[in-house]
Amino acid sequence: MHFTVELVLKSYMPKQLEPGMWFITKLNPGTRKEYSEIWALDKFPLEPMEEFIAKHGAPVEPYLIYDEQVLAEPHEIGWWDDGPDYDELRDVELKDINLIINEWDGYVHIEIDEWDFAHEDEVNPIIYADKITITIPGMYDEEEEDDEEGPWLCETCNGSGYGATPDVACPVCHGEGEIYLSDDEENIEEDN
Repeated sequence: MHFTVELVLKSYMPKQLEPGMWFITKLNPGTRKEYSEIWALDKFPLEPMEEFIAKHGAPVEPYLIYDEQVLAEPHEIGWWDDGPDYDELRDVELKDINLIINEWDGYVHIEIDEWDFAHEDEVNPIIYADKITITIPGMYDEEEEDDEEGPWLCETCNGSGYGATPDVACPVCHGEGEIYLSDDEENIEEDN
């Protein structure tokens, strides 16, 4: 099951600047073309740390947040899922973070434990090789909508297929134990 959470960039004050640290720059501020660019420090800066931070701001780290709860810390972010047409996950890159921040306002989908969410109302991310998998919102919505077409367990026989006695088939599902919408029932639902 995929669930929408927010990718938040939190600033911090390091003891020293190191290559690989992320920084955020606002481009075209105050215009319709305003956007943010997250970039990584590629080498040690020549200027003192205080001057560099005064000019570029403090470094930032990514966190995944839902309802004020931290679901993932920087070291757990993660795998990037390019969608159902791709077989492999890849490491999240800065271009992915920039896409999320600028095109999706920081919202992403993560894969969560469906049972925990359904029964305990908890959002517990599924972790593969110590990392959480993220993707753009809506990537798997169509796939999840297909699940709504059935089958469903018959409520009359609770999926057993038996009627009042074991030798009689359920009058609702006709012994199948599962129910699919007929074409007529689908048309009725669409009209409503």
